[in-house]
Amino acid sequence: MSDPARNVVALRRELAQAERMLRERAEREARRLAMAERWAWREARDACHAFDRIRQNINARLEAIKNGHPERFLNEQELAQMALRDANRADAAYTILSFAGPRDRLRYLSGGAKGDAVVRETLECGGVYTRACGGRHFQEIVR
Repeated sequence: MSDPARNVVALRRELAQAERMLRERAEREARRLAMAERWAWREARDACHAFDRIRQNINARLEAIKNGHPERFLNEQELAQMALRDANRADAAYTILSFAGPRDRLRYLSGGAKGDAVVRETLECGGVYTRACGGRHFQEIVR
């Protein structure tokens, strides 16, 4: 085999090895992302369940305060409203992780400002667009 032909064969082997390494890295990253998404989904689900256990009591206390009953402790009304906002954020997070398309789920998983932005958008819209029907199906926030 001539020298140029050997070079071509060697280059093809190197290219195949580089492609294999890239594919393996992409598969590792996909598994890592899937694990992170499952973990975040479980956390969001558990937060929703925790808020579900107290939401009815919070609403009852806010209604009682609205009807003239005194607060049981200082700033009870403000803390109750804050808990309801947190409950709504938890519901939005669960909805994003359960139903949103991959772009919004990835934005949420990025955390920080990106994660906050997708939660805020979900709350403002009242839900998310899913991948169903070519991305035109709207899923309301699950409560």
